[in-house]
Amino acid sequence: MSTPSLQHVNDTVEKIILKYCDTADLGIDRVDGEMSLTQELGIDSVDFLDIVFEIEDAYKIQFPLEAWSASTPNGEKNTHKMKDFVAAVYQTLHGAPVSA
Repeated sequence: MSTPSLQHVNDTVEKIILKYCDTADLGIDRVDGEMSLTQELGIDSVDFLDIVFEIEDAYKIQFPLEAWSASTPNGEKNTHKMKDFVAAVYQTLHGAPVSA
């Protein structure tokens, strides 16, 4: 099986994320790469875990959760952007080290 392209990974991650966002309240139908997962899309830590589990299941990978939690150690929401998250999933698929 060949490794999915970056665009395929982006489309898959976006589709999964949109299931967890209240798109009507946010007024969006697509996720821009510059959008913050927690601050602009409102993804909380439980939603983030569900998203990661779906991605892991879709691609049969283990994503490095410790670097990508929805909150910082002091409890503030992180500012991870969609494009960085997609890149991290893509890197994981290629066996490259991933950092947040």
